[in-house]
Amino acid sequence: LKSNPFDYSKVRVDPPKVEAPKAAAADTWAARIRGNVADIHADLQKCRNDFLIPFQFGKMRRRDVSWLRHNAMDIICKDGDMARKIRGPWRVALYLSKEQIGKSPELDRFIMLSIDHMEHFRVVSFMSKKVGSAEIQKVHDVAKLSRDRVITAGLELDKAARAIAKWPDDKLPDDDPTVVGRKLGYDDMRRELRAGYEFFLGDLSGAYARYAAESWVSPNIVKKQSYQLWADIPRKRLQQDRARLGHVEADEKQLANLTNWIDAAEAALKAYEATYERYGAGVSQIEDKDPFEKPLKKAAGAWTKADDRWKKELEAHPGKGS
Repeated sequence: LKSNPFDYSKVRVDPPKVEAPKAAAADTWAARIRGNVADIHADLQKCRNDFLIPFQFGKMRRRDVSWLRHNAMDIICKDGDMARKIRGPWRVALYLSKEQIGKSPELDRFIMLSIDHMEHFRVVSFMSKKVGSAEIQKVHDVAKLSRDRVITAGLELDKAARAIAKWPDDKLPDDDPTVVGRKLGYDDMRRELRAGYEFFLGDLSGAYARYAAESWVSPNIVKKQSYQLWADIPRKRLQQDRARLGHVEADEKQLANLTNWIDAAEAALKAYEATYERYGAGVSQIEDKDPFEKPLKKAAGAWTKADDRWKKELEAHPGKGS
């Protein structure tokens, strides 16, 4: 063999770059929550982008789901893969819904929307496995309605996730004693109350329809976790905020205004929770007129009227209250 004339002694190779070690994540409440939220958000974004946005409803209506990877979809969108020790977003979100509500408005919205996202996804998945049904048009319509709700909830979920990603490591939860006990001005308290409740109480009737009142007719199903969580979150906040009234720097009239707003919020929640009698026990056929819808709209409307007044006052006179 001829020798290779190339002079390898002249070859120079840059040494491999040594990356600086990543700083260890801070062991704080905010850092841990940021990690949980980032994990859930990544899975649910992939769920929407890979499976739900391109979902082929036309083929489904023709009873063809051969293009759909059911197992992969269920793993990413909700369940994870226990065989491979991959924890799905549902388990993490369920933990947050039981242990971390009432600690931040952004986190409350993210938890709620992630559960909403996955319960409506579950309906899409279930419907896609019922293409042999004689009522294929109903199956198709329920699947599409649920998919559309996933997309809507997902857009709001993205906003909440982005806000949480910006949290500093030392952010404290709203139920921390130093946060609960700090002095607040009247308008600051009103702004904090609106931030914590408006998302939920402003859509009580919509949530009732979405999770229960329009979901009992087969093949649709009640979204039980979302249904109860929609009230559980502001209910948890009520427990904290009544105690916080004692730390507000306000006159007698202003304190009465705060108390009346919170009372209206509680009345609206009670009207929502009363509907559990009709749907909470898993009733599958209900044919009589809904006795809870009208009281719910009335109570929710009373709170909305009080909240709208606050909103106008705060926008018109920043820093001043009536």
